[in-house]
Parts: sequence; structure tokens; C-alpha cells
Amino acid sequence: MTEKKESFIVWFLKYVLPPIAIVTLALLVVGLAITLAPKPDKKAPSTILPTVEIFEAKSASLVLEAKSQGTVQSRTETLLVADVSGRIQSISNAFFAGGYFKKGDPLIEIDPIDYRANLSAAKSRYAEARLAYEQEKALSEQAIEDWEELGKGEGSDLALRKPQLERAKALFESAEVGIEMAERDLERTVVKAPYDGRIREKFVDIGQNVSARQSQLARIYSTDTAEVRLPIALSDIQYLDLPESYSNISRGKPKPKVRISAKYGEKMHTWEGVIDRTEGAIDSQTRLSYVVAQIDKPYEKISGSDRPPLKVGLFVDAAIEGKRIPSAIRIPRQALREDDTVYVVDNENRLEFKTVSVYKTDTEWAIITGGLDDGDRVCLTPLEYAVMGMQVELDAETKIDLESVHTN
Repeated sequence: MTEKKESFIVWFLKYVLPPIAIVTLALLVVGLAITLAPKPDKKAPSTILPTVEIFEAKSASLVLEAKSQGTVQSRTETLLVADVSGRIQSISNAFFAGGYFKKGDPLIEIDPIDYRANLSAAKSRYAEARLAYEQEKALSEQAIEDWEELGKGEGSDLALRKPQLERAKALFESAEVGIEMAERDLERTVVKAPYDGRIREKFVDIGQNVSARQSQLARIYSTDTAEVRLPIALSDIQYLDLPESYSNISRGKPKPKVRISAKYGEKMHTWEGVIDRTEGAIDSQTRLSYVVAQIDKPYEKISGSDRPPLKVGLFVDAAIEGKRIPSAIRIPRQALREDDTVYVVDNENRLEFKTVSVYKTDTEWAIITGGLDDGDRVCLTPLEYAVMGMQVELDAETKIDLESVHTN
């Protein structure tokens, strides 16, 4: 027993006591470190306020606008077709796609030799018919005189040469019309521009044979005016003063202005025009009404400007001038909340809810006609949770803008 007890003591001292001593020492060191470590200063908990961006409301007289888009079209477009047959012997220097011309300019000349011969033959027939008519008229007058002197009763038409005179007159009138037709055909060998315009496409060239009323020569369009067909939602019509037409009333009001804009490269260009007319039907599928904008002199160069011509086929944006509101406030569309509510930040930077009267909205702006006052600071930042009287902090940039406004 004594040996076992001694061996147990040896085992305990060798294998158990060292780990216990090490753990005890480690705990003492950790406890001493915790006790001697500096204690952190206690701070009062801080409140994190939501930062908001604001917009200062200002009332003003506003002119409403309706936005639309469309494609530039020509007011007048014509497909030129040959009126006479023959070979094209010359063309104008402007006879190419994009070429400009003035009214009356010769565009194409067809070989006229055959038509000059036809005119000479028509004049010859006219001279013969006129001679025959004059002779028959003299014979008819003589027959009437002879019958009055020698005849008894009423003479027959044949005896008085009335049918012969009518036939001679008809031949004479036919020959007269023949000259007019020959002159017209000769004149039509030269195809002249019917108006100031531009060539969109050409289909023939010099040396080519064309057939009367069959061969297409070119497609041209006028350059005095350009048009843009613009769709308008029925909900936006109430904000515009469109040139509606009635069967019993002629419109005397000024036409609404429209601003056309398009981007060439990296630069935006604008053209001014008017709404010329409203189309007579509403699209049954889209439920849109269409108006036609008219832009005068779209191809003229403006001195000192690099604006390009308003070309046919160009896709453009349009802003149509609408009705005028004497006093209203325009705020960014993002500031309008549900149920026509607006968050306003008071002088103590607390939220206040205001219900407003919304006259019109679009993708960018909301027109407010009631519920807001000049100087109200409208909250633009969307808040996940908003409570009446909640404290907020103004965005740094907003503070700078407001300070500069008040300083000025």
C-alpha cells in the first residue's frame, strides 16, 4: 500500500499538478490585466438624424407645356412622272438626291424633235381647217341670199348649207385644239419644278428612254415648310389651347407655339414653330389625338449659327406651349408623396406634412396651385419612415445653397 501511495503522489506531482498550476497562473495574469487596464470614458448615446435635400418653393406665373415626339415630314411631296415619251437628253445640275431647286427650274429635258414636228403638223391642219371653214361660211351666206331672192317658203338646212358649215366649224375647232395639245406636249418635254424644294430620290438619268404616264422620274418635296405629326394624350389636351376646327366656326385665335429639338452628334439644336392643325380623328388603338406642328424655312442657314437643316425623316422631341397659370409653384416630381402630400422642413428642421392641390404632373415636375407657400422648404429625399415633427438634418450642399440665397 505504501508503494502504491507513493507512486500515486509521484504521478500526481508529475502529470496533474503542472497543468493545474499553469491554468491557475494564467487566470491570475488575466485577472490582474483586467484589473489594471484603463477604463473607457462613458459617453452619452448620440441620435443619428436623417439627412435630407430640400427645394425652396417659389410661386410664379407658369406656362404649361406638353411633351411629345415625332418624325419630320414634308408638307408637300410629289412623285414626278413623265407626261410624254422619249429619250432624256439633259438633266439639271441639281438633279440628284438632296439637290435644291426653285419653282420653275428645268429638271429634265426630253428630246423635243418629234413634238416640234407634231406642232407643225397641227398648225398645217389648223390652216386648212380654217380655210375650209371660211369658204363654207361664205358659201352658206351666199346660199341664204339666193334662197331669199329665188326660193319659195322656208329652205331646207341642206339647201342653206347649214350641215356643211357646222362640219367645217367642227373641223376648224378640232384643229385649233390640236395645236393646243401639240404645244402642251412640246412644253412637257421640259420637266419643271412645281415649287421650291429638294429631290428625295431620283429614278432616271440622261440617255434613258421614258414612257408617258408610266415612267417615274423623281420624288421631290417642298422646302418652304416642314411638318411633325405629334401624338398627344387625351389627359394633356385640357392643358393646351389646340387649333380645333369646326364645320360652322372659323378659328381666329393665335396658333400655339412649339419648340422642336433634336441632337446632332453631341449638340442639341432647336427650331421654333406653331401647331398648325389638329387631325380629325382619335387613334382607336392608342387613344391618342394627333396634332401637326409646322416649322417655316427649315432649310435656311441662320447667320452665326451652326444649326443644321431640319431634314425629313429626323426623329425629334417637341414641347408644345399650353395654357398660362397666373400663380403656381413648380416642384420636382419626386417631392410629391402619396395622397398628394408634401413633406416640408420648418425653421427648426422638423417635418411638417402638407396636403397640396396638384394641377398637373409629368415625369420631372409637379405643378402645385394650393397648399404650399412661398419659401416653404420642400423635402426631396425619400424617407422610409416619416413622422410629423420628426427632426431631420439638411444636406450640406443644401445648406450652402440656402446661405448664398439669403446672403444675396
